[in-house]
Amino acid sequence: MFAEGMKVYFVEDGNVHSGYVIDVEKKEWGFSFSIDSYGGCEGNYRIHSDQIGITVFESREQAEASVKFT
Repeated sequence: MFAEGMKVYFVEDGNVHSGYVIDVEKKEWGFSFSIDSYGGCEGNYRIHSDQIGITVFESREQAEASVKFT
């Protein structure tokens, strides 16, 4: 599970960005969290754990590799 303060990488419009995990919340089906700087969103954008490895990644290398395949 991602932890508060962990740096993560996300893909938006074919570009790799980074931010820090905040507001982790355990759910029956996994967990959800926000990223402190996800795109141009006003307020926090909730990410569900099923997006890990699809749009949110633990390393820049993983995120960059995903862009190459889209």
